[in-house]
Amino acid sequence: MLKLLRGWLRVGVFEGGIVSAQEAGTPQGSPLSPLLANVALHRLDQAWRVEGRRLGVLVRYADDLVVLCATRRQAQAARELVAAVLTTLGLRLAPEKTRIVRLAGGAEGFDFLGFHHRMGRSRKDGRWYLLKWPSARATARIRAKIRAQTGRNRARLPLEWAVENVNHAVRGWGNYFRYGNSAATFSAIDSYVNERLAILASAKHGLQGRNWVSRFNYEWPTRLDVYRLSGTVRPTLAFAGGDRCR
Repeated sequence: MLKLLRGWLRVGVFEGGIVSAQEAGTPQGSPLSPLLANVALHRLDQAWRVEGRRLGVLVRYADDLVVLCATRRQAQAARELVAAVLTTLGLRLAPEKTRIVRLAGGAEGFDFLGFHHRMGRSRKDGRWYLLKWPSARATARIRAKIRAQTGRNRARLPLEWAVENVNHAVRGWGNYFRYGNSAATFSAIDSYVNERLAILASAKHGLQGRNWVSRFNYEWPTRLDVYRLSGTVRPTLAFAGGDRCR
């Protein structure tokens, strides 16, 4: 197994027909990255079970982690403990990504695994819940993919091709982010998809003006079988409070 992992690390990166040597670390997006992160950070998990349990709850996925604490003092102690354990591994916390956030009352929020998490008050019972929806970065990425698939340079291709490519990207993105409170973001993405396809269709048929875009939004999506995110959300609610260290 060690020989296999060593060979995987040394194999390099193939991109654009060129193989580049890998001097250190693992390729971005490689399935080897989370595996080795879990191996390296197993020591952190062990230390947390012994010393960190009194400070809060550690939530970790590969090399990204969140610690949920009841007080700011506990959050500061948690950050010091994590930093100390990482030092023994030759690692360190990224200063630009590590901060303490106060969740209570919706004062601040934080991004974790593509979601933005923030406290919100329920209109039904007035209680505070931890909500989550796609982060600004995650939203920008899907918008960029939609824009790339609906550029004017594709006006000579069948419109159905653009719809198929957009559907593929949006459906996969939505399957991940539907477990949360993403209804507003999903509705905005649906509108953006319709607008981009309308602009592409207008370029394809030599039509101009916003009236064409408005007409497309109401008539064409159903005929072209454009995938809609709206209505696919699976809402989740959780209680939370105090401070959090990331």
